[in-house]
Parts: sequence; structure tokens; C-alpha cells
Amino acid sequence: MKELSLEEIRNITFGALHIEKTTEGICFYRCTDQQIAVWASQNRVYRDRAESATGIRLDFHTDAQNLALTVGHAGKYEVCINGLLRAQYQLQAGDSFALPLDDPLGHPLPEKRVTVCFPCHQRAVLTSVRLDHCAGLIPHTYRFRMLYIGDSITQGWETAFDSLSYAWRVARHFDADIVNQGIGGTYYFEDAFDRIPFAPDVVIASYGTNDFGHWSTKEELTAHCSAHLSLIAETYAGKRIFVITPIWRDRRNGQKLGSFEECRAIIAGQAEKLGLTVIDGLSLVPPLPTFFSDGYLHPNDCGMSLYAENLICSLEKYIK
Repeated sequence: MKELSLEEIRNITFGALHIEKTTEGICFYRCTDQQIAVWASQNRVYRDRAESATGIRLDFHTDAQNLALTVGHAGKYEVCINGLLRAQYQLQAGDSFALPLDDPLGHPLPEKRVTVCFPCHQRAVLTSVRLDHCAGLIPHTYRFRMLYIGDSITQGWETAFDSLSYAWRVARHFDADIVNQGIGGTYYFEDAFDRIPFAPDVVIASYGTNDFGHWSTKEELTAHCSAHLSLIAETYAGKRIFVITPIWRDRRNGQKLGSFEECRAIIAGQAEKLGLTVIDGLSLVPPLPTFFSDGYLHPNDCGMSLYAENLICSLEKYIK
């Protein structure tokens, strides 16, 4: 097999804002240094979450019959062939996997699209990617670009299969090149906004459930939500911008901010003032604990499926 060069890997990588080669291997990042530093200043665990590889992938067309990959950092990798999830690997640093690029019954495929989905909750570090000698390698061409900005639900928290989160499913449906800046635990906070080297056609912002428990007053939430959304609206003026209000959650009592309903209304109101398209989060996931991995906050794989299905229906009114 032939080992791909750094430049070949760069050419087939999507969802990363920055790629660098270190002593660990090739490292991939979806947030800027400024964003990582700001979230780290808020909470040290946010740094690790901001450095995780959510949404980053290798995506290419090839006539190779075999793929092999070695990692330099622990993480969960998933491989799709022609859009169908075919393998999941829980790897430790130094581990490898080798996968025949055939159909589900083991028959060779002359041409295929291969997507390697990087870890949702860990950093992505590769030490080698290998394909058959003389195999073709063509980066996938997407229809358009989409940026996700949000919290753990957008990051794909607690999903059994990272590539089946709502963000992945929506992107696949629209054949969109995505940067996913979902970071578990985060909230509307304008200091964490940064101009990134990625020009989206569509932006989806979906904070809120953490704002409900983080900000002390409705005035504080209003100020930060307005400032953050204003930066998004200004930076991506002329693009289609959607704001998803918080989805259903249980445990809605005793928050400093007030009621969950008031929190949702503040976010919707600030988005509407800026002329952004509001999608009601209550319309996306059924308000039943069985659709949540923890019973009250994070959708499980079934909940993510319904989230994606209902969000696609909403977006198709605007995205052709």
C-alpha cells in the first residue's frame, strides 16, 4: 500500500480550519486559537472540547480496494462507503485499522466515495493514511458550505455513532461541506466569536440550554445573546442564517435566570430583531425522556434522527 503525503491528506480533509504536523503526527483543528483560548478561560474542560475533531473528515473518491489508517491519539473513527456507515473503530494512540472498500456483501466496488469521520469528543491525530498503490484520489465536491455554532447537542454529545448526530445527518442530506463548532457546555458569549478561514453559505446557531443555567439574569442573557448574534449577522451578512431555540429539556426548575420559556423567548426575540430565521427547537425532538440518552437533555441516536429529520424539513423551505 502507498502512504499518502501531507499534501494529499490536506486535499481530502474537510471541516478543519487548521492542519499541522507535529511530533505526535498530523493534527486537525476546527476552532481558531482565539476561540480555544477564550473557552479555556471560561472553563478548562472547554479547551479539550474545542480541540476535539467534531465534523472533521477525510472525504474522497477512489478506485482503491483497501484503506488503512494509523492514529497518534485515542479516539473513535467511523468510515462510510458511498454514504453508508460501514465501520466504527475505538482506537488508542498507535493503533491502526485496515478496511476493504467493498460493498456490504464483500463484493469489490470499482469506484466509491469514502468518508472517514474523525472523533467527536477527542482530538484527531493521524500518523499515516494508506491506499492501494496507483489508486486514484479525488476530493469530494460539495454543493455548498454550512457552519454550525452551538453547544454539546450540536457537537453530538453522547451519541453512540458520531456520524449519526443531527449535524452530520443534515450535512449529508444537503451534500454540504461543514465546519462544526459545537462545544459541550457553551453558551452565547461574544468573546468566543472569531472570523474563520471558511466562507459558509448557511449558518446555524443553536445555543440556549446552557445559557438557561449559566447567566444570572434575563438582562445578562439578552446582552450576550444580542452581542453574539450581532457578530454572526454582521460577519455573514447576505448569507442564510438560522437560529434554533433550545429543544425540550426536563429539569427546568430552580435556575437563576428564570423560566426556560423566558430563555427561549429572549433568544427568539434577539434573532428576530436582527432579521435571522428562527426555528423552534420544540418542534424538533419529542418531549419524552426515551429520546434522550440522559433522560432530560442530550438526544440519543433515535432523538438525533428525529432532530435531523425535522430540521431538514424546516431548512428545505429555504435551501433549494
